[in-house]
Amino acid sequence: MSEARAVSWGETAWVLTGCWALCGLGYGVVALLDDPTLPASAPVVLLLGHWFFARHRHWTAGALAAVAGSVALLVLLESLRPRMDRITADALSTGAGVLLALLVFTAVARARTRPGQG
Repeated sequence: MSEARAVSWGETAWVLTGCWALCGLGYGVVALLDDPTLPASAPVVLLLGHWFFARHRHWTAGALAAVAGSVALLVLLESLRPRMDRITADALSTGAGVLLALLVFTAVARARTRPGQG
């Protein structure tokens, strides 16, 4: 296992952009198939998992980010599903959960990374 590298805000912005693009693509596919039971968030989770394991193994930051993102996702799902269709609510909640998770991950990882590491 390699040591965890520092996380830049620019890299986080690129990953967030990719995640939102996948949310949009997942929304489009699920809406086209008209099957709201399909997990549109699965590609986003796979992308984040790959990014984490390949580049930034900050375990504390990853755990905190997973909890924060999951809580945000669940809270938003509960509030958005009664107001809009399930597919849209799922896509928006996933994107917002990813946003919070990446913000938490980057902030914690940067705070824990020593100068000169990465």
